[in-house]
Amino acid sequence: MNMLPGPAQAAAICLSVALPLLLLCYARISAIGGSGRRFRLGCISVIALFAIACIALPGQRHLDDVLGGLFLLATAMMLCYVLFSLLAWGFTLTLLTSLVQAGHPLTSEQWAAAYMQGGDLGAFAHNRLKLLTGSGLVMTTDGKLAPTAKGLAVAYVVKLVRLSTGVG
Repeated sequence: MNMLPGPAQAAAICLSVALPLLLLCYARISAIGGSGRRFRLGCISVIALFAIACIALPGQRHLDDVLGGLFLLATAMMLCYVLFSLLAWGFTLTLLTSLVQAGHPLTSEQWAAAYMQGGDLGAFAHNRLKLLTGSGLVMTTDGKLAPTAKGLAVAYVVKLVRLSTGVG
């Protein structure tokens, strides 16, 4: 019994590793558009490269090898999507970065207004506030919110990853 991946599965594994790198490259091309469009283009690119690899690689094609490769590639795309969407559209992390961008402690109302650019978040923001304070990313002193050292570190890492992936 051979436990090594077939040629199509090996190609899928390599393309799975290449997908985040491809997304980083697409982040540098501003003509592509928004985050969702860049992600879809990255997925279409690796699927096309997988099809080319299945045709170009030498040897006999086995349906189970190609199907297994497709499943590996689909799994990698779903994992990348989860991480990418958290960075691109993560509500709680965006609230944290808006607090850090203010540069000074804010009241809950000022924080909501800074996030919604003048609007009111209401109960949903207070729910997220409990999440951030409970996780130790934000602290409340004298009725004002301020990021903790841990919160600052997380916000800077999120900002770095967003900038490097072209999301923010």
